Amino acid sequence: MIDIKSNSVPTFNELVEFISQMPSIDAEAINLVKKRDGQLLKPHGSLGMVEDITEWVAGWQGAYPPKADNITLSIFVSNHGTAEAYKISPYPTSVTEALVKSFRSDHAVVNQICKTHNIGLQVFDLALEMPTGNITEYAAMTETDCVTTILYGREALATSPDIICLGEAGIGNTTIASAICAALYGGNVSDWVGIGTGADQKMIKTKIEVIEKSLKLHESREPLEILQCFGGREFAAIFGAILAARFERIPVILDGFPVCAAAALLHAVSADALDHCYVSHLSSEPGHEKLLERINKRPIIDLKMRLGEGSGAALVAPIFQSSVNIHNNTSTFDESSVPNKS
Repeated sequence: MIDIKSNSVPTFNELVEFISQMPSIDAEAINLVKKRDGQLLKPHGSLGMVEDITEWVAGWQGAYPPKADNITLSIFVSNHGTAEAYKISPYPTSVTEALVKSFRSDHAVVNQICKTHNIGLQVFDLALEMPTGNITEYAAMTETDCVTTILYGREALATSPDIICLGEAGIGNTTIASAICAALYGGNVSDWVGIGTGADQKMIKTKIEVIEKSLKLHESREPLEILQCFGGREFAAIFGAILAARFERIPVILDGFPVCAAAALLHAVSADALDHCYVSHLSSEPGHEKLLERINKRPIIDLKMRLGEGSGAALVAPIFQSSVNIHNNTSTFDESSVPNKS
């Protein structure tokens, strides 16, 4: 990894060069999974995608047997100056701080999911007292702030998880996700915009106007400059967490629209940069499905959710744990003295 303890902050160009050095999947680990899977007490291929998940986990961990005992959800939380300047959400930005308190006091929806499935939970407050810039007037972040926050994303891996789930929270960040997608992919801004936390039609119109104005102000379409100009700190930290996970060989489960918008910026730098990532669910935000088509990802579930907070990622994490445990603990035909097919 880039030395995050160094006094010098890398440039965008140095980050792009670093991204080009990402490790690939481990074919030997996959072959070992396939070999044992062919001997397990079940018809070959009968578990379908469950078997694919196990191969993927082992391949990206670069080890055999695969592990899924320590699964962690990391939620990055930020405030946006754009949400303070415009009425783009039914909720004030002060709600963001209240959300952090709810996560840490064990009261939120995602806490209940994590407790149910023994998933570790980390919450990262990204300078809530200093919202990012209003994107209709300024870049959201300076280049230094952007890069520093990308590097900070590595903190998501502090617990050395076997699998990391990534989530976010922050009033106004679905507008920011829509702006990132519009900058990356173009098209009608309205196609990228949804109701977020419950925006009414007037708010949706304001969202569209905000994004259109910001697109005219910030003309660069380079991925890292899009992140700097449009993104909040949670987007930068998620970008960094995904990148760090690749180098530390930790498979990633992505949550909904904002998380995938951050991931899309990394995909725009390198088309294979998200190969170690699964998308947990399809958000009901209309831009999410369009975005997943662009980054060539299919969600595991579609429950019409739009909560954020890593809730979708936490809900599907047990599928990954079950897949690995089935592979590691199911007996083979020989071990069970059950005749295999002739």
